[in-house]
Amino acid sequence: MSESDQHYKLVKMIIRDVSEIVGADYRCFIESDMADGRPLPQLTLEGFRPDVSYQYRDVMIIGEAKTSRDVERPHSIKQYESYIKRCSLFDGNATFIMAVPWAEYATAYNIIQRIRKKYPGDYVVKIIKGIGV
Repeated sequence: MSESDQHYKLVKMIIRDVSEIVGADYRCFIESDMADGRPLPQLTLEGFRPDVSYQYRDVMIIGEAKTSRDVERPHSIKQYESYIKRCSLFDGNATFIMAVPWAEYATAYNIIQRIRKKYPGDYVVKIIKGIGV
């Protein structure tokens, strides 16, 4: 499977997860960087665009998919930091969802835990394991 196919499947997993969290009535507020008819997510202050975002009322969800090759890249780590920082500053219920191939779960978990220590707050981090991607 090509890296772009893998990324596509991981993003779809995030969209499915966000849809389940927000419910059918609010799915229309989900944004993605895929060519799926949804609006593009806004850039963070640091200039990064997440793969998926949702913000309505007091709920914000940021989703990022990473292939095996991208999980540990310096650029990716800066993205995670930007998204987690945004979650830590959000006045409401914030969630950061990351989707990675199952073999990268431990690496992603360790990176995210280190970043969370820098940005304390009452937000949720969820890492989805892609099976067969």
